[in-house]
Amino acid sequence: MNCFLFDHPNTVTQEELKNDLLLLPEWRRMKALSYRFLIDQVLCTKAYLLLQRGLVENYGIEEELIFEYVGYGKPILRDYPDIHFNLSHCKRGVLCVIDNRPVGCDIEEIESKLDLDLCRKCFNDKEISKIISSSDSCLEFTKLWTMKESYLKLTGDGINDNLTTLFTKDLLGSITFDTHVCMEKGYVYSICKYK
Repeated sequence: MNCFLFDHPNTVTQEELKNDLLLLPEWRRMKALSYRFLIDQVLCTKAYLLLQRGLVENYGIEEELIFEYVGYGKPILRDYPDIHFNLSHCKRGVLCVIDNRPVGCDIEEIESKLDLDLCRKCFNDKEISKIISSSDSCLEFTKLWTMKESYLKLTGDGINDNLTTLFTKDLLGSITFDTHVCMEKGYVYSICKYK
């Protein structure tokens, strides 16, 4: 598995973005420019460039990438069905994971205040107890959230109504998580794969 991270999107200038946009195929450039705010244009652009870099470095693939979508919008490479990837971004960073097996990832900013109503919608009682009893409830919330979202991106199911019952014992026995915390830059990311 190869992981690529860009964790300083707020430092990208308009000039740097302009140069990066020239490296994108027309369809991705138009998608990036469809966003209103500079930060969203940067995140969209950097996600594609990380994927492109990973494919060049690890597979020698240099041609324009063509995406197809499965499930609830999970992108796949049309011409390379045996290469799996996943992209995620938040205002703190962009993450790209590439592997020869299905993979999901999520990166999220660590919030400064815990939203208990959101907790009740996303987590079961045991998970909520773990979050609240933690020495840093916002960090624990973010770790658990990135794990859930990375799993849903692995499967291509997307966010759904069964978040509180998602992690059964059987399911947790069949997947692995690799979770990283960067307190200095204020984000957490998780990568999920099948065992």
